[in-house]
Amino acid sequence: MGDVQVNDIVSEQTFYPNKDGKKVVAYVDTRPGDEDAPFIVVTPKYGESKKNSLSLAYYLVSNGFRVVRFDFTCHFGESDGSMLDFTLDEGVDNVRATLDFLERTYGCEQVTLLASSLSSLVAVRAASTDRRVKHLVCLVGVVNLTYTLVKVYQEDLVGGYIDGRRYGVLDILGHEVDMDRFFEATVRGQYHRLEDVVRDISEIDAPISWFPASNDVWVRMEDIQTVARSNPQMSLYPIEGAMHEVRENQDTAERSLRMIVSVCRARHFADRVSEDEVRVPDKRVLLGQNRKERDRLRRIKVFEGTENDFWGQYLDKYRVMEKMDEFQRYLDLVGDLLGPVSEDDVLLDAGCGNGLFGVWVLNELIRRNNSLHGKRPVYLGIELTSSGLDEAIDKHMTARKLLADDVQNAKASVDLIYARADLEEFGDSTKTWGKILQFADDCFDKIVCSLLLSYLKKPEKLLRHLHRVLQPGGRIVISSMKPYCDLSAIYRDFIEQKASRSEIESARELLRAAGAIKVKEEQGYYVFFSAEQLTAMLEGSGFRQVQCFASLGNQANVVAGIK
Repeated sequence: MGDVQVNDIVSEQTFYPNKDGKKVVAYVDTRPGDEDAPFIVVTPKYGESKKNSLSLAYYLVSNGFRVVRFDFTCHFGESDGSMLDFTLDEGVDNVRATLDFLERTYGCEQVTLLASSLSSLVAVRAASTDRRVKHLVCLVGVVNLTYTLVKVYQEDLVGGYIDGRRYGVLDILGHEVDMDRFFEATVRGQYHRLEDVVRDISEIDAPISWFPASNDVWVRMEDIQTVARSNPQMSLYPIEGAMHEVRENQDTAERSLRMIVSVCRARHFADRVSEDEVRVPDKRVLLGQNRKERDRLRRIKVFEGTENDFWGQYLDKYRVMEKMDEFQRYLDLVGDLLGPVSEDDVLLDAGCGNGLFGVWVLNELIRRNNSLHGKRPVYLGIELTSSGLDEAIDKHMTARKLLADDVQNAKASVDLIYARADLEEFGDSTKTWGKILQFADDCFDKIVCSLLLSYLKKPEKLLRHLHRVLQPGGRIVISSMKPYCDLSAIYRDFIEQKASRSEIESARELLRAAGAIKVKEEQGYYVFFSAEQLTAMLEGSGFRQVQCFASLGNQANVVAGIK
């Protein structure tokens, strides 16, 4: 028997003032006939908008609740103010403003308050000071901000601020924040220590449901247990197998939604439901509302500059990846799926970036001590950014010289060709770049398209052209980061095992760049694909014997096929 689907959910946008008169923009999600249903207030996660809470909200509404989800002021989203000025106090004030709105508009004096990650500090403080919160729910809640920031940045930023260091404006996961303002308010308001959260939790006179992730690298389970001991009304519901970004795994994300619904139902209704009995929102209704809110976000947050500018900056931060063990294993997987480079092979690296896979190819030839006495293979790298292409050429020339020296051959054992072009225009002779990208049918033996398709407007169009230019029997490998990918484990392993100070800073820069990419993904500019989506795209383009693998710490999907 399948899940019961709910398709009559209505989302109404509203707004109300906070104590400073700033406009808080929110959605009220309801079903017809549920006018007396209990309210759940959902706060946004740091750096995200109310749109990110849409699935959670619709699951709750499908099971008898009304939901208000809002954007913090001075934060990413539609509410007033710049994220530059964000503080945790601002978030607490927004929660109170939302409770005032519900009491004023609906006569509601009791709510469940639900928060995740860093926003849990906001929710805990609000629940400890406002008795209208009758149930607190926290998903992967941060309980020791100082510790979490040390794990993320390998530096005690809070301690540094207390000791007199000033940071100015920093890019924190894709968003610029005045860190001196943030830390001043955080320290003054006593949010930053474990004992601060212990104190706040102990003062909450309501049930507390805490959902920690078993594989969370940012939050220690022992800290959560310390907090739980301060209030007998606090219950823990561990999400086994989950990372801090619970959504990175579809199964754990689904399980966490069902767990939260089941626990909330038990607090409010006599007829409890098991996780298997949870009703689910109709996907068409959910996706339709998601598109509406995504389009609104696009109009709010406009990125300046071109894609060339954006990726030129990103690739500059990407080079640290070549020093990460997980990335080397990813390159090994891509290379293994393509098969050995043989004499006469013509290999297309579609979206070569700063040349890391090309270096892998050349290094692999060195490892095989392969002089390739016949006709030399050809490597063609295509890249949009001039800075990325310049770096790729430099890397490849260095590696090719090592190859020539290794096989004692004055002549290079592989021909290298490059083109700067936009792969969106591949095969379109009417476009500027398309005129460059004109290739005969069946002219390539191997094609790799690494971590590129997510950033194209029409990835299926490119795949159809790649199918046309690939030899019958030729191999193609494509890849994409997973939806809601979580790079925390890879990042932690790299910086804790062998990274120098400069490499740690480079890794931080990469984490910030990844945050900026996720912002653009959130607005629909980019799309990260699941394994099923990539498989369908390859098969739909005519490829056969399609296989899918997980890589990059299980945060990327790699799919291979044959023409």
